[in-house]
Amino acid sequence: MKHEAFDRVKNQMGPCGISCGGCALGNGTVAESAEKLNQFIRSYGIAQWAHFVPGGSEIDFKNLDHSLEWIGSLVDCPGCEHGGGPPNCTIRICSKERGLNLCSQCTDLEGCENFQWLGEHGGLLKAKLAEARGKTKKDLIAESIRGI
Repeated sequence: MKHEAFDRVKNQMGPCGISCGGCALGNGTVAESAEKLNQFIRSYGIAQWAHFVPGGSEIDFKNLDHSLEWIGSLVDCPGCEHGGGPPNCTIRICSKERGLNLCSQCTDLEGCENFQWLGEHGGLLKAKLAEARGKTKKDLIAESIRGI
């Protein structure tokens, strides 16, 4: 992970319970992985010999190079507390409207439908938040950082 990215978000947690330090977008893991992959592709000259490997001629390496450069330089989430995350996140919008730091503080958590867009992961987040009732955001962040 990129240490400067991690240091910037390590003490943040979205109202949904996602620890920004443990998030691959927030802590720089995705950007760093894209940069490393692009370096390997370039240093090994994969684009020049890929057509010898089945399916290799179907890859648009110019587009891949551009995409990996974009991911490496622009995919850097500052965390929900600082304007990151999906702009229309129903979870963040609702928590702001209710004046909550964490959804675990909400009495409507069990029946909340704002997590549905996250699919199965949304259900897991809700369950963790329900277990975390009574804990402060600071405590939960400290617990999550110990696991990184």
